[in-house]
Amino acid sequence: MGKARFTKAEITRAVEAAKACGLVVAGVRVGPDGSIEITCPVDSKSETQQRGEPKRYNAG
Repeated sequence: MGKARFTKAEITRAVEAAKACGLVVAGVRVGPDGSIEITCPVDSKSETQQRGEPKRYNAG
């Protein structure tokens, strides 16, 4: 089985779609099968207030 193929345009479209939904994009991961995963912080009030890390949650 050959490598999964993806293009820069596909990644750009995925990032732009996430931003259009109001999400802050923290990272992008392309899987071995060519799937594109967009990583977003958990608590993103606005891009200017974002610290780059997800909010920590303590259950106890």
